[in-house]
Amino acid sequence: MLSRAGLFTVVRSCRAVSLPSRIATRLLPLQTPTSSTLLIGQTRSYARGYRKNKSLLKKQKNGKPRELTFTIPDYISVDKLSNLMNCRVQDLIKDLGALGFKNITNDYILNKEYVELILQEYNYDLPDSTSAITSANVYDELKDPLNPSLLISRPPIVTIMGHVDHGKTTIIDYLRKSSVVAQEHGGITQHIGAFQVTTPVSKKKITFLDTPGHAAFLKMRERGANITDIIVLVVSIEDSIMPQTKEAIKHIKHSGNQLIVAITKIDKIGNAKEREKKIEKVTNDLMANEIMVEKMGGDVQVIPISAKSGENMDLLEESIVLLSDMMDIKTEDSKNTMAEGYIIESKMKNTMGNVATILIRKGSLNNQSILLCGNTYCKVRSILGDGDKRITKALPAQAVEVAGWKELPHVGDEFIQVKSESVAKKYITKREALLEVEANAERVNKLNDDRYAEAVKQKDEKNKSKFDEDEDEEISESQAITGPKMVNFIVKSDVSGSAEAIKESIQNLGNDEVQCGVISSSVGIPTESDMKMAEITGAEILCFNLENLPNDVINNKHHIAVKKFNVIYKLIEDVVSTLEGNMKKIFEKNIVATVDIKEIFEFTVKKKVIKIAGCKVTNGQITRNSKVQVVRGENKDVVYEGTLASIKHGKDDISTALKGRECGITFNDGFEAYKAGDNILVYEDVEVPRHL
Repeated sequence: MLSRAGLFTVVRSCRAVSLPSRIATRLLPLQTPTSSTLLIGQTRSYARGYRKNKSLLKKQKNGKPRELTFTIPDYISVDKLSNLMNCRVQDLIKDLGALGFKNITNDYILNKEYVELILQEYNYDLPDSTSAITSANVYDELKDPLNPSLLISRPPIVTIMGHVDHGKTTIIDYLRKSSVVAQEHGGITQHIGAFQVTTPVSKKKITFLDTPGHAAFLKMRERGANITDIIVLVVSIEDSIMPQTKEAIKHIKHSGNQLIVAITKIDKIGNAKEREKKIEKVTNDLMANEIMVEKMGGDVQVIPISAKSGENMDLLEESIVLLSDMMDIKTEDSKNTMAEGYIIESKMKNTMGNVATILIRKGSLNNQSILLCGNTYCKVRSILGDGDKRITKALPAQAVEVAGWKELPHVGDEFIQVKSESVAKKYITKREALLEVEANAERVNKLNDDRYAEAVKQKDEKNKSKFDEDEDEEISESQAITGPKMVNFIVKSDVSGSAEAIKESIQNLGNDEVQCGVISSSVGIPTESDMKMAEITGAEILCFNLENLPNDVINNKHHIAVKKFNVIYKLIEDVVSTLEGNMKKIFEKNIVATVDIKEIFEFTVKKKVIKIAGCKVTNGQITRNSKVQVVRGENKDVVYEGTLASIKHGKDDISTALKGRECGITFNDGFEAYKAGDNILVYEDVEVPRHL
């Protein structure tokens, strides 16, 4: 039997099922549907003139191929398919079970691929199928095949990865002679930085991607590892392997890229022997994490450097250039080559509108070029190179900022150049239709699951009808369980990569009592729509790296909380604090005073007997509004919990009785069941801090 994992590429529009190998070998990719209509109507249980054959599948396989007399729909129920095939629905369900399908009922919905497989098993003569077209690969037909005669060498794309504050950006600062670190809030890199530098020694160009090291930027680091040629793993000589270092190693192994390890901050250890000892420890830690270094017979270069002093930076440069020469990195580039690449970052600028930082992997880019990406496109209005300098042409392996996008493209998506806006619009429409069909497929999947669960439930109810009363009680109890409280947030950021990272970081925060809900995450200052959504959902708006927010946003009339942050971990801490504040409050009693009841006095007032507890304050002080417990015996059994009605000294009412003072006390709620020898505990409710 084929495993569930082996079918994930085809189980797009109905339940995952286990199929025999003879079926699995002929599984077809998802076809482009012509309609997204779900054919789920109820029909007769079998067709007129059905065959009374208990071995229909076997007979059809051995006979002459049957002519297909109907159009295969995108989705169809088993009941309806039996009508089209002119067979009993019970026989079809039985044969589907023999083929490996499970949980099949009359109204189970099959997608087009499974219908084709079933028809093949019934020996129908099917037309040849074409290659799959999905929303993920719909643009592939726009790509030109590789032309080896147009291949030229291009600069390597190098990603710098590692733990936060291990000196990744400082390496680029040294090569660029810039100061990127000084511009970062909190001294950490919070965006993917893309720069092309000319190395000071070899004068060759290298494109660097500087990925954020903070744990919140996991997706950014994955993206950097997957679009690069060489990875420089930065490890501090002081800290060695840290959590984000291990995470980066995982991405490196997954990407299959070439690796160089840079041990940074060696300038902080002046003693040569101590430095060598520290380097040896880092090397051993690398080996423990399955990084095969050259010193131990592997192929990964390890270079101790100091980007601050420049020590061994020339060796790092030489290693990158030498490794890229050995890799012989080439790409296609000519006058007619359509540019391809990836979106590194996207954001909205007040003066330029929607802009995106792109990394070109193939071809060159000029002004007025048309770029297609996701469900949007761009007619290039301007190209900004390093230092925000306008350029007229961007070359392969160059990272540039492009303006002119109709909508912000999604970070990490691939872009492709097309010939005209009409081509871009045509393919966007095609992709949107495919996305709708795939969404319908997900709904079909859920519908099948719900129908099967309902059928099982109905069967169980019939089998347990004699326990109806008990079941009703259980249902009432289950309905009373409302689940965790949702605390909602709307994320607004300066760039889409940060918005994505923040959403990934906070959306799973919470416990069984409270959960974080991210209503939306997008780029730019909060809009009127954001404010309306926050009002409806009771959400807080979290603004990251957004300066000069309008006053009508900050001091809005609906009193929606709008918070500003420049450092990611401070934002996360605030979200955690907000969640903790929404947890159910728990109080504990803090005893502030004790009083002993010595005697019981009775007075008759207007023929009514009134009891007063004659007491002595043994510790602390008692006031008229004090919360008290009256306890009795060695086990301190609570016989009353409430408040005082009065405190008297002699015939006078007093508000407070201090330690050592005698007084008469009465209680609210008409409580008079106290006895001599009882104790009065005066307490305050103190809130217990709660944490996720």
